[in-house]
Amino acid sequence: MNIFKFINKGNYYISVNKKFKFYLLRLYRKKRKELFMNCTHNTIYRFLTINSYFINIKSYINLCKQLGFNEKKYFSEIIKYKTKMSFPVNIKQLKINKPFLRVLGHILGDGGIHINEKEKKYRVFYVNNQEVLLNSFEKDIYEIFGKLKIYKRNRLLHGDEIWLPNSVGLILYSILNYKDNNNDKRIPKFIFKIKDKKLLGVFIQSIFDDDGFLYPTKNMIVISQKRIKLLSEIRKVISLIGIKPNKILIHNSKNRTVMRYFTITSKLNIKKFNKYIGFNHPEKKQKLKILIKKYGGMLLCAVL
Repeated sequence: MNIFKFINKGNYYISVNKKFKFYLLRLYRKKRKELFMNCTHNTIYRFLTINSYFINIKSYINLCKQLGFNEKKYFSEIIKYKTKMSFPVNIKQLKINKPFLRVLGHILGDGGIHINEKEKKYRVFYVNNQEVLLNSFEKDIYEIFGKLKIYKRNRLLHGDEIWLPNSVGLILYSILNYKDNNNDKRIPKFIFKIKDKKLLGVFIQSIFDDDGFLYPTKNMIVISQKRIKLLSEIRKVISLIGIKPNKILIHNSKNRTVMRYFTITSKLNIKKFNKYIGFNHPEKKQKLKILIKKYGGMLLCAVL
């Protein structure tokens, strides 16, 4: 997956590797008079001669196209990217893999994106009181984006926080399609096209690690959300795995926000949940073991 297909290219600036930059410079000097640029020639020369110089990605694409390079080539030569308001980030090819899907799931769960449209800031955060989940989120971010700067804050009452730089936030904001969803949490459309049940399970696991509950005495797994559209989409993904969740119900509380929830019951459904989804959350993982044991230890927990 090419991350630049998901983002507003006008917001990003990039640098490329030295060898390719030198090759571009030679071609540019030969063909300069033939080119129609969307930026000044001084900007092009600074980009091609100064190693630390970042150019807007639209100008870079325009230059490469006019010099005869195809999309695969000029995207593969990008090594770093940034926004105006952030430090550079080493780029890796974004893949639909386990770390990537876990991160998206956690953002839809106990995470989110703090948006300041006026200042063009998109700060991704994740909050939890489980060290295992916080460490997993941090490890996955490094796996996807390299060793970027992560900001942490310890809190006694509401769980510790992890914050990501704006350059990463803007990408995840685009991938999760916040703008078209009125800056609300929704599952991106490409998730529903994934055929691999284990990959879908990784995505759902991270959401259940944050928002799911288990009741071994009642033989049920539950997830609750205040967002009815998001909950409906979670239910749909679970159905794609082959699990038949129960209907969405409303839980009214005098002291809390109205919440929607659905349950997963029956031996077969819980068996499939255990096989394809499971938990990383230590307490929930233990409760799932208790529930599985009631059914005769039908399968080992999902290895994700």
